[in-house]
Amino acid sequence: MLIPLSWLKEYVDIKIPFKDLAERLSEVGLTVETWHEQDGDIIFDPEVTPNRPDWMSVYGIAREIAAVTNSKLKNQNAKLQFKINKSLKIDIKQNYDLISRMTSVIIKDVKVKQSPEWLQKRIKQIGLRPINNLVDITNYVLWVYGSPLHVFDYDKIRGHQLIVEKSAGGEAFRSLDGIDYHLPNGAIIIKDLGRIVDLPPIKGGQNTAVSTETKTVLLHSVVCNPILSRRASQALGVRSDSSAVSERGVDPNGTVAAVDLALSLVLELAGGQVASEIMDHKTQEFAPWTVEMSHDRLEKILGIKISSREVKDILTRLGLEVAGEYKVTVPTFRDDLHIEEDLIEEVGRIHGYNNFPKTLPAGPVSTAPVAYARDFDLEFRVKSLLKGDGYSEIYTYSLVGERQLVDLGIDPGKTLRVDNPISRDFEYLRPRMIGNLLEAMKLNQANFSDIRLYELGKHYTGPTIGKAKEEYWLSGAQTGEKFYEVKGIIETLLIQFGVPYEIKPDNTSAQGHPGRSAVISSGDKLLGYLGEMHPALLARFGIKGHVSGFTINYDTFTSLVNLNKKYRPISKFPAVVQDVSLIIPEKVLYGDVLEAIWSTSKLIADVQLLDKHEQSTTLRITFQDTTKNLTDREVNELRAKILKKLAELGVKNKD
Repeated sequence: MLIPLSWLKEYVDIKIPFKDLAERLSEVGLTVETWHEQDGDIIFDPEVTPNRPDWMSVYGIAREIAAVTNSKLKNQNAKLQFKINKSLKIDIKQNYDLISRMTSVIIKDVKVKQSPEWLQKRIKQIGLRPINNLVDITNYVLWVYGSPLHVFDYDKIRGHQLIVEKSAGGEAFRSLDGIDYHLPNGAIIIKDLGRIVDLPPIKGGQNTAVSTETKTVLLHSVVCNPILSRRASQALGVRSDSSAVSERGVDPNGTVAAVDLALSLVLELAGGQVASEIMDHKTQEFAPWTVEMSHDRLEKILGIKISSREVKDILTRLGLEVAGEYKVTVPTFRDDLHIEEDLIEEVGRIHGYNNFPKTLPAGPVSTAPVAYARDFDLEFRVKSLLKGDGYSEIYTYSLVGERQLVDLGIDPGKTLRVDNPISRDFEYLRPRMIGNLLEAMKLNQANFSDIRLYELGKHYTGPTIGKAKEEYWLSGAQTGEKFYEVKGIIETLLIQFGVPYEIKPDNTSAQGHPGRSAVISSGDKLLGYLGEMHPALLARFGIKGHVSGFTINYDTFTSLVNLNKKYRPISKFPAVVQDVSLIIPEKVLYGDVLEAIWSTSKLIADVQLLDKHEQSTTLRITFQDTTKNLTDREVNELRAKILKKLAELGVKNKD
């Protein structure tokens, strides 16, 4: 929606720089973020919220500017005085459920030609293409008042009869720009004898379009049912300026002013004579309504003190009538004002939220954790670490099908089920995320050889929906026999965030490969599992090759995170490095070997796996003291103690 500043100035005095005006309009809800200069004029594109159809016009925005800047709003065009030369007739059979008001007039002896330069300029400024003087006038008036208009070639209307009804669906319709449509059911249509001649408020029909041969026209402005207008527009995939205005709700009292202005412009720019009264088809008077507002409630809601005089001034500037404190009469162009809170919002908006005093909340600050609160900084760091390891994050549905549960070896009867599922594929709340990860890997295996995916989401367990337990879990999977790689990723994660852990073999998991799976714990708390997936599980999901993965109870993990790291200075004394070659029996865990070494002495600074060949494992042990140089004798004694401890585990020294 493009608005020229010079056009606005025809209706309101604007004395402040446009940049200041744009900021002020944005503060009150009519956001202005972009504008540009064109032919010495400023063209801007305001963001109109759905509840303010009155802003879908130049005069409506001018009215808002007058209220915001306390400027004078210039009067609308005076009612046109005209004489009927020769009366022509049109028989209109209305349907007031579809078009609640239709205001029409007939003009004869018109001359269809090119619009004058000033009108063409206005049409181009709002982003449209000039067509001819009559069509340009309807577009011009639409943007002035926000009331859709259409002009028919009167002589092309069969029987000089118009019938308003709903489409049955499937009817053929050719618009005035030559495009053929098949109409959906329930669209608003206007017919003459046997033909559809108009699809209000979307497009007019080609069969009654004006041309250079047109001599007599029917001009009308309509108020269409906004719901039906939007449905038809969406069904056809067509959205015109008129439909955009109509689907938000047109001022029912705006049609007469729109026809008056359009008629005066037709007589001025196309000549002709008025050939009918202004016909106003309606079943009711669209009267303004009254909303009462309390000053005490206004101050309580806004949290400020404001004088009654300022309140009345603000409401009056908005075009509302105020009696007492406060009985407010709301005009029909403000259909968004129906309750007391609506008026309070208007007062706060125009007073200026930036003018409210800055205060701290009263009362003590709550120390209780907010429901469903999450540490997104921690989450970002965890995800960044996984991204650095080559993993891509996915988001999957929390609802899964029975087939996935069966493939995972989970009893659907013991799984939370939705009573009214939208599909059998989305029937159960997932108790595990690994199924969704495996399905994602299956979808990608044809295109990628190295797949690494993870998801942070919820597991749902419990007897019933009302008593369901929600827990966040972090699960990941990657292609290949990568037990040690996955184990290294998890250890890096736990060490990085200061979580104490222990990894032990686990052969109880139905999803894990026997002998290649492990359980992760921290003291007496279960942290999760890692390892290679069971081949039978992969086969059930249609995955070829091997997959390794992990799953971490994220809630338990976050409760154990300790980021208070202690740093110590680098020792001034040199380290002594020795390599030890060991033969470690299969039954002895590598973790137990490391634990035995580290527990020998505080002088052990580092232990690294240097090499592994067949049954031989070579470790590099670093000794260092922070108070003095270590002697060969001291290091050899420590080495002997280490080998003795390892021998108790059944580990032999190869040297």
